[in-house]
Amino acid sequence: MRVFIIDTRNMGPELQGGLIGVVGSTSPSAEEKRECVETVSRYAVDGWAIAADPRTPIGRLAAVTAETACVPFVAFNRVAQRGGPVVGPSTVAATRELS
Repeated sequence: MRVFIIDTRNMGPELQGGLIGVVGSTSPSAEEKRECVETVSRYAVDGWAIAADPRTPIGRLAAVTAETACVPFVAFNRVAQRGGPVVGPSTVAATRELS
């Protein structure tokens, strides 16, 4: 699983706490799922919004975790549906990756 910080300085107030993007494998292991929940939960406690593609297993898990923590969730697939750029690992890779 990879986690990216996404610059939200020019976005709405609900994203001003920060936004992380979560990308994972298409067949995540139990360890990757655990890491996803722990990472999303940790950032959510600090008020960060979460972004992922809910069509993927890790994206769905990130979405459910964000919803449970009551933080905003940005679905990458909605951006593409509304005519925006498709955001994926290659696009997000320019931002700083967290370990």
